[in-house]
Amino acid sequence: MDNIPCPHAWAVLNSKNLMADEYCSDLFKPKTVVKTYDMPVDPLPDEIQWNIPTHISDEVVLPPRYKRPPGRPKKKRDKPLIELMIGKHRNVCSTCERLGHNRRSCTNEPRKKK
Repeated sequence: MDNIPCPHAWAVLNSKNLMADEYCSDLFKPKTVVKTYDMPVDPLPDEIQWNIPTHISDEVVLPPRYKRPPGRPKKKRDKPLIELMIGKHRNVCSTCERLGHNRRSCTNEPRKKK
């Protein structure tokens, strides 16, 4: 994606004694990086010398109307009708397949398999 070999590819290149520069994009080679900073970069002039259009300087920027409360936001979703009708989850015994308990506390006979 970045035209740089991944760590696995680097390991293969090193084991085969191949030059990794041939497999990198020219953007990441030292010569290109030096050329990037070859040209002088002019800093911004002093704030007094800035040329700001009037329609931007006249615009008033206000802070947000409210602050977001701290903490994780609450879930706000509409539950489907089936979730509302069934209610909360209940334990199901894996031995007798009845509701309200699990197999450790089961006193019923095991259900016969068909």
